[in-house]
Order: sequence, then C-alpha cells, then structure tokens
Amino acid sequence: MPDMTNAFHPPGLGLMGYALNYKNALDRQPQGAMFDYLLAADGLYLHAQRDEMLVSFALARAEVRGLQPAHEIFDFALPYVPETLVGRILQISRHYAESSLESLFWLRHSELNPYDNGWLLEEPAQDRRAASCRPHDGQGDVYERVIIEIHSHHSMPARFSATDDKDETGFRLYGVIGDLYEAPSIRLRVGVYGAGFWEIPATWALELPDGLSDCNPDPEEEEESDE
Repeated sequence: MPDMTNAFHPPGLGLMGYALNYKNALDRQPQGAMFDYLLAADGLYLHAQRDEMLVSFALARAEVRGLQPAHEIFDFALPYVPETLVGRILQISRHYAESSLESLFWLRHSELNPYDNGWLLEEPAQDRRAASCRPHDGQGDVYERVIIEIHSHHSMPARFSATDDKDETGFRLYGVIGDLYEAPSIRLRVGVYGAGFWEIPATWALELPDGLSDCNPDPEEEEESDE
C-alpha cells in the first residue's frame, strides 16, 4: 500500500490544500495559500493561518476511521483590543442608533502605534442606513490591513445575517453589536475567505467594557465562576 503518513495535496490546487490528519497534521502549517481542508477522525476541518492568527474549526462532523481526531484552535498573536477602544465603538454605535442607523468599524494593528496596545480604530467613509452600512469605494488599501471588522445594529439582536455571510469574505475577525436600546451585546466570529465561519468568545480578542455582554461567553471562565 502507498505511504499515507503524510498529508495528501492534489496537484494544481495552490490556494486550497487537502490534508489527512495523520501524525498531527494540525501541528504543521497549512499548505494551501488560503487554507487547508483537513479530514480527521471526527469530521472535516478548516485549517488556516496568517501572521496574526492560526485557526482550526470543524465544518462538518463525521466518523472517519483510520485518522486522528482534530480539535479547534484559536491562536491570536496580537494583544487584546483594549476596553477603551471597544467602549468607543459602543459609544459611537449608540449615537447612530438614536437615528436607527447602523455603523461600521475597522480595527488595524501597528507596532509603531504606542497607544491602545498598537490598535488603530477606523470609521471608514460609509453609507449608514437602518438595515445596512456600506463602506465607500476607494478604501481597499486600508481594508487590506484590517484584522477585525465590526458593525452595529440598533434594536436588532447581535446576529449575523445571510447578507453578512456573503459580504464577509476575508480572513479576519468579524463582529456585530446589537440590542443597543436595551442590553448591548457583541457576537464575534472568525471568517476564512467565505469558506467557513466559527463563532468564538469576544473576550478571546477584545477587552469588553461594562455594559457590553458577550453572546459567546468563554466556557473556561464560566466553569471557574461555577466553582
């Protein structure tokens, strides 16, 4: 039989890699330029890496004999976005919510910035409407460096829509803030080039101010609070 101990990568597929989870394939860097599809004993995973983060998460659960099981990974190489900046996003979102408008925010990171853990908050030029917020054209150079993209709702809950799924096609973190009139909350997820999304606790990347709750609480923190 052929040697199957190494990941299998079909020829001619440079953007996406295809791997079998033998000998801890998750410990190796993805071979595809964008991401790897990783088949493991417990299903199909998406495995991707950029300078700022390494992620792995399940796309479909299944039992596959003869492979090793995989596991979810979120390795964020940057400092948390400080509470002051997240509070500023909440403040601005509430301001526009008074007119029932949504708002869009971009977060970039620069080691040259001595403030806010190196994070830079951008309010891109945009069209704000009651059910959408669209950046103006001509801002692609800035957007390429965006690591976290957050948009606000007003009275609506912090949930991602089908439109969000179509629009959020980069490899970055995406967030939505909602319920701004009653009980503001934030929902955060990893998006990998539109191939898959994984909701994570916002506290894995953000410091949340008082008055903003996390739609996906950290399970480890919940266990500690129960003890």
